[in-house]
Amino acid sequence: MVLGALLASALVLMTIAQLERTHGFLFDFKGDLYQAGRAILHGHDPYRPHYLATLAAISRAGGKVSPAFALPVYPAPSLLVAVPFALLPYLTAGLLFLVLMVAALVGGLRLLGVRDWRCIALALVSWPFVFGLDVGALGPVLVLGAGVAWRFRARPWPPAIAIASVVLAKLVPWTLLVWLLVTRRLRTLALTLVIGTVALFGAWAVIGFAGLREYPRMLTNLAFVERGAGVSLVSALLAAGVSGGLAEIMALAVATAILGLSYRSSRGGRDGRALGLTVIAALVASPIVWPHYFVLLFVPIALASPRLSVIWFAPLLTVLDATPSSLVQLLLWVALLAAVAVYVYRSGGADESQPATTRAQPSAWPKTDDALPPAVPSVSHAPLVNPGVTA
Repeated sequence: MVLGALLASALVLMTIAQLERTHGFLFDFKGDLYQAGRAILHGHDPYRPHYLATLAAISRAGGKVSPAFALPVYPAPSLLVAVPFALLPYLTAGLLFLVLMVAALVGGLRLLGVRDWRCIALALVSWPFVFGLDVGALGPVLVLGAGVAWRFRARPWPPAIAIASVVLAKLVPWTLLVWLLVTRRLRTLALTLVIGTVALFGAWAVIGFAGLREYPRMLTNLAFVERGAGVSLVSALLAAGVSGGLAEIMALAVATAILGLSYRSSRGGRDGRALGLTVIAALVASPIVWPHYFVLLFVPIALASPRLSVIWFAPLLTVLDATPSSLVQLLLWVALLAAVAVYVYRSGGADESQPATTRAQPSAWPKTDDALPPAVPSVSHAPLVNPGVTA
């Protein structure tokens, strides 16, 4: 008890010290969402593709460009959802956003099967989550979406809506589509693609298709400007001297291997393990991974260990290396990804192919809603009760 209190106090102090080195409270929320919502309200184009093109040109010419900027780069549906926040005063909108992010993380973990409040508390004090709150990131929404997809995986519509929403909110977790494919949820996958397509072009139609044509190029420029920053595998490879193109290919190769393990897990009925591995693959494949993206690691951790275990403490260690700049420091983040991946693949975890509420329960008598087994089985039923066979 005393040791736990001392550890929590030390984490709080280190977190406060690290927050003082960030770019400002709700930095990303203000630049990426709130200002975009205000631009839409005034009938303006929320995107700034020419600014990103200028930064990319400077970077390609060998110039130094700071990756510490916040401007709208989310797909149109996310910016449209930000409009209600823009109707509020900035401080009120920011506080509401923080409350929603806390609720999203807690709700997501609960949907993933976590009932141990010690686990939820550790997630709430972890550096990836606290840093995400400080800058105003959408990571907890992605955890919530994964939780909905897992909890209602036996039905097509809720997972389809949830996965389409998180992919449209932030393109990083696109590998959730692969999870639907490898687990043969083909109807859900088709619904996800249809819902996502309709929502994408519907939202862009609302804002007059502003920025749609330039959007792919804008993402390419963003990736080029920021790929050396953050804590991605690509960043570590670049720091090791690997060229940009080769680093991205190598990261995709590693992510593909992890997705292969996800497929193998799904063939054995380990749907939870498969989902966890696809989330890890998303973080490996992305050329841009900021520290707050690692809040997604709580998805595979929750699925592999819904009760408190040593793996829940792993993300807390990132506060010791919160602002990595050297190859050794970047490798610590990569090692964390690898450690969680190994733990998830080797653990039993959530291996149900269907939710617990829909699995058949062992019984000598079939259960129905309107009939109970007879008090004394008849002779004709006796052969059904075989001590050596599980119903």
